[in-house]
Amino acid sequence: MRRTWLFAACALVVLTATPVPAEPATRSDVLDLLEGALSAGEGAPAKALLERYSETKSRSSRIAELEVLTEFYLGNYQAAAEGVAELRSDPRSPTDLGDFADVIVETHETTKGYETLRHDGFEVRYSPGEDEILVPYAIDTLRAAAEALKTELGVEMVSPVRLEIYPDAESLSRVSTLSVEAIRNTGTIALCKWGRLMIASPRALMHGYPWLDTIAHEYVHLVLTKLTLDRAPVWLQEGIAKFLETRWRQPRATLPNDPASSRLLQEAAKNDELLNFDQLHPSIALLPSQKAAALAFAQVSSFIEMFYRGYGAEGLRAALERVGEGEDARKALAKVARLPWKALEEQWKASLSDRPTAPPARLLPRYLSGEATEQDEVADVELERARKFVRLGDMLWVRARPAAASVEYGKAHQAAPADPVVASRYARSAIAGGRPKDAIAPLMRTLDRYPNHAPALSSLATAMFRTSRPDLAQEAATHAIAHNPFDPQPHCILSRLRVPQAEHEATLCAQLGGLRE
Repeated sequence: MRRTWLFAACALVVLTATPVPAEPATRSDVLDLLEGALSAGEGAPAKALLERYSETKSRSSRIAELEVLTEFYLGNYQAAAEGVAELRSDPRSPTDLGDFADVIVETHETTKGYETLRHDGFEVRYSPGEDEILVPYAIDTLRAAAEALKTELGVEMVSPVRLEIYPDAESLSRVSTLSVEAIRNTGTIALCKWGRLMIASPRALMHGYPWLDTIAHEYVHLVLTKLTLDRAPVWLQEGIAKFLETRWRQPRATLPNDPASSRLLQEAAKNDELLNFDQLHPSIALLPSQKAAALAFAQVSSFIEMFYRGYGAEGLRAALERVGEGEDARKALAKVARLPWKALEEQWKASLSDRPTAPPARLLPRYLSGEATEQDEVADVELERARKFVRLGDMLWVRARPAAASVEYGKAHQAAPADPVVASRYARSAIAGGRPKDAIAPLMRTLDRYPNHAPALSSLATAMFRTSRPDLAQEAATHAIAHNPFDPQPHCILSRLRVPQAEHEATLCAQLGGLRE
């Protein structure tokens, strides 16, 4: 029995792409077709095939196994777990699905109390409680991503798309093949596998992360696997997913703005330290560090950007269709480009030196919640003199002496004006001290280099609001929520602005314990 579908990446194939034959030729043909549906991540046609098959054939151990997998891919985890128990208790069964059975059981145990919201062909499952506030934003992002990817790749999902949000890294690890150590080492907090999108809640990290872009990133994987029938190598999948992850909120496809990763890429190219694309197999999540993962994403996404710039969405689609037909990815891209692969690769490497020099920005580590505090951030401040001033400022801040804290933060900022931790602390204290105008310039400089720094985004929204710049306040608050939706301040800001969702934002502001401005 073929086992490729046991570890198939995420995919949902349109039902008509895996039709249920009116008159199946043989028993073997039906089962092969059923396994093919599962390998594409599509539970619905597999279910239809099982029902058709069961009308005339007796139930075998193989069918029992396929029933378990079909229920799992459909998201019916209780039925799948019960099927695993049946397989394990039957001495005549030649298999109990091995380690994959443990994933099925763990998924059922982890998600048995989860809530589910279905809307417009999307399904979001989440741990009840705090994560409920994420659902409307997630649905809006999925809807926008679906429209954007239909334009870019010409693919539209028909089967419901399931997103599951886990409260912490441990939960994500239990329902996947990803260890907590791998999550910690590379900062990986999402994946797409077994017919579903999976992310850790933004509260799983100390200051959140770009969780809405991450949902879109995983949705790109979903569409890519459908388009290529899960034949695209990791480097191609990740390159396209990274390149298109912000397309849902932009009119055209562009590389995400990440100066730290861009600088890392330029330095690696200059020092001949670029990773071989094959080193990314089987997953970027298994690389040894957050730095290696960031470099890998920067490499493959910059390659895709170069290819897209030269050959457009049509060229990218043409290459992916070739991959779906079984052609090697390098050969497929080279044929579209009408260049040997080596020439295409050298063209990309040469383009790296032609890019504008990225501003000096360092890679900021991602800390899992509960494993780090703001003091760990202070330890990341590179200049020792600035660290001392920040620590003194923090002592005064927690003692409710914001004016005195601002003096010490100001000294730290003067010593290290480009440090994002220092600038955010200084800006926070300036706002608390009634000087929001003084906070704007440091925050803008910080966000030029660290556009995903959630504390800076939140403080900028407040500073813009208090200096009567509502449009800029709305923009900053919206971006802050896309990184850390559990910070009440951006919700409180939006509740005072003329936005359609102001009433909803006011509810979240109060729910999260914020004070309306």
